[in-house]
This record gives sequence, structure tokens and C-alpha cells, in this order.
Amino acid sequence: MYSFFIIFLSHFHKLSNRIGLVWWTSTVIFLTGDLRADAATLLGDAILEPEALNFARGTYGTCINGQTFQIDAVASLKGWQYGTWFDAKGRLCVGRRQLPVGVWQRLAFDDYRITHTDVHNVAVLGLCPADGTIHLAFDHHGSPLHYRVSRPGTITAPAQADWSPSLFSPVTAELVKGHALNALTYPEFFATPDGRLQLYYRIGGSGNGDSHLAEYNPGKGGWTVKGVFVSSNGTYEGSRARNAYHNGFDYGPKGRLHTTWVWREMLDNGQWGLLNCHGLQYAFSDDDGQTWYNNALEKIGVVKQDPVHLESTKIMVKPLAYRWGIMNQVTQIVDGRDRVHVVMWQNPPGAPAGSKDMNTWRYTHYWRDEKGQWHEQQLPFFGRKPFLLADAEDNLVLVYTKPANLEYHGADVGGPLHIATASAKREWNDWNDVYSSANSFVGEPRVDKYRWQKERVLSVYTQEAPLKPGQPSRLHVLDFKP
Repeated sequence: MYSFFIIFLSHFHKLSNRIGLVWWTSTVIFLTGDLRADAATLLGDAILEPEALNFARGTYGTCINGQTFQIDAVASLKGWQYGTWFDAKGRLCVGRRQLPVGVWQRLAFDDYRITHTDVHNVAVLGLCPADGTIHLAFDHHGSPLHYRVSRPGTITAPAQADWSPSLFSPVTAELVKGHALNALTYPEFFATPDGRLQLYYRIGGSGNGDSHLAEYNPGKGGWTVKGVFVSSNGTYEGSRARNAYHNGFDYGPKGRLHTTWVWREMLDNGQWGLLNCHGLQYAFSDDDGQTWYNNALEKIGVVKQDPVHLESTKIMVKPLAYRWGIMNQVTQIVDGRDRVHVVMWQNPPGAPAGSKDMNTWRYTHYWRDEKGQWHEQQLPFFGRKPFLLADAEDNLVLVYTKPANLEYHGADVGGPLHIATASAKREWNDWNDVYSSANSFVGEPRVDKYRWQKERVLSVYTQEAPLKPGQPSRLHVLDFKP
């Protein structure tokens, strides 16, 4: 018979209401009969913004600071951490702090404010190690590009950078002079292994859009717009257009760029959008996104010249059913052995029929082994769209919220923040929830994956549920040691 113990340890370190910093360690340890310990330690709670924006009601939810397609909302480099958000006045903001416990320094741009209630229009940032610039893209849903960039050296010599709006350029719709970008959604920055910066974005709309790639190389003059690498072409179930909803873009340990996605077919007869998603797809590139290959290592596309499309061979790795019920843009990660992991939120494969009731949906973990074989398992817990990470030993960490009602369209009721882990040695079949917050948070948590990779500290960007719909609330960066 196995024994079971719960040990709670708490150590108070520092509290200052004036600067919005709480710092303590709090550990919950679960010990089972096989002597395996699972613990999450809350190291600190720093307030990124005391009055962050919430909408009273919105078609797609009410929290604009925390969505899974907000990559990145928080990121770090050379001992400093950076975050971006919208405050209660609708102003674009960016902050920085020196790690591990520096006070957040905030700045707000008075020259740009949002006046709508669309949570698609998040703010994202990109850090370019090559020249030390911060790149900001914000307020997009089929919109002209809104982009601004800091002066070089801002993140490589932060002590010399005057943290004020004058550090950044004016807002522009151009990455390349004379080439404005329009009808843009979901910008996502990601760094190359050699320190350059890339940008993914969609041009077009839901059910009829193309995936585009641009690259920032300060040694070669700045931005280059590469063009389409996944197109809307093809015919499926009578639909002649679609778009790819990517789960992310991640470089593996060998410099290979991986992406996974589901297709969203063009809406027809008012069909609810999430029922028009289908099929888990996969492709990779060994030349920074120029040339793309399928799961069988066959060449399937070249950016701009011959993009990947619906009928590209062997890109589907799991035929998730059309009109079954699948969430778009969830989460992926690549571990230290170049294995790709995806956690989808979907109507379970064993369900009796398709469903748009998200309270019946569950998490499924799909992963690709070194031989290119894909595996799957349903997780023993579920919530809203999560954030997935892997540690140095390829153990997995999943960060998510679980509201009482998972239907967030129209209103976001908020729920506890959770952290769960699974071990590589058991092929991630031993998932265990190791943290659950007492407070409720809205939106979907974002994590500083760069700090996680360097220090194994989880910095979780998450916003408190407001006391009343539409009221501002505190935006936190919570630091954990799982």
C-alpha cells in the first residue's frame, strides 16, 4: 500500500505595496509511494501594470493582455526582462526589469490608443540579439501593420538606454520602405539561432489567408519581406479557400525550424468557425524558413516561389475531423532531442459527435519522435488554451487557466492558474497538476520561454479577473520554480 503526504512550505521575503512587488517562496510538495516528488515554488509576484485593460464584453472575449497567439508578450535577454500590454487608457505600453527581482520600469505611448473591443489585437514584442533592438507589433485584425522599433543597443546595453518613448521610432505600416503591409493579423516574432529576428504574420482573413515570413538582419540592412510560405490554395469539402492557424514557430537544437497548424476552411452559411478547423499539419525548414519539408523529409515548398498548400504531400500528421470541434492556435515546443510536442484543445477523438461546446473539449498531447512517428494521448486535466515548455531533460510543463465556464466568447469569467508537469523517462504519461492558484485570472497565460531555457524559472504573464466586467485589473508576472 502506497503512502501519501502533503508538505507545505512558505517563506516570506519581501513586500512593498508602493512598488507593486511581492516576493516569497511557497512550495507544495506531493510525495507518493514511489518516492517521486512534484512541486511548484512561487518565487515572486511582480505587478507589470496595476491598471491593465479589460473589455466589458467582446465577441472573442474580454482580455487583450494574454492570448495564445500573443508571441511574445514577455521575453528576456542578458539578465533583463521585457513585457508589452495595453493599459486601462488603451495605450500601448512596454516595460523592463532587471532580473531576478528588479522593479518594473514602465512606459506608455500617448500617440497610439485602441478604442475597440477585439482581443485579437494584442501587442507582441521581439528581441533581436544581433543589434539589441526591441520590436513591437500591435493592434491587428485584418489591419495595416502597426510597428515600431527601439534604437540599437537597447537590450544589449540596457544601463545606457533612457527608458522613455523617445527610445522608439514612430508607428509605421512598413518593414521595408515603400512597402506597406495591409490586412495583417497575428504577428509573431521569433529569433534565429544566430541572433537575427523573424516575423510571421497572416495576410487575409479567417478561412482565406496566407502565412507570410519576413526577416530582420541588421548586418544586411534590416528587414526583408520573404513572402508567402503557406498559401490558401486548394479545394476541400467544397471550400476553395482556407488559412493555416499555426501553433507556433520553434527552432530545435540542430537549427531546424518547426511549425504545426490546423486548417480553417472558408466560413459557409454562418457556420461557427471552430467547426471549420481540421487536420493537424506539420512542416520544417533547415534554412530559416526558405525551403520547407514534410514529415517524410520530402521537399514540399519554397517561400514565395512555391508555397506549402492544402494538397502538399504528407503534411497531415493527424486527420482531426472537419466540423468536429478543434481550437486554433494552441501551443507547441521542440525538446532537446528535436522532438516536436503539441497540445491541442479539442472535442475528444472518442466523442459521439462533433461539438461546439468547449466545456466538453479536452487536451490532447501529440508528439513526434526521432524517427518521425507521431504519438498521442489525452491528458487527465483540461482548461483553456495552454502554454507548453520543455526543460533540459525534456520533461514537459504546461501552464493554463481553468475557468468554471470554458466558453469565453462574449465574456471571460476567469479561473485559477494551473501548472502541470510530465516526465520524459515515462514518455509524458505521468502528468500531474503541481500548482493551482487561489485567485482567478482572465485570458490565457504567456510565459517567458527564454528565461525558462536559461534559468529554469517560469515567468508567467497573467491578468487578474476584474471585480466587475470592464474594470481595469492588475497584470502580473509570476515567477515559479517547478
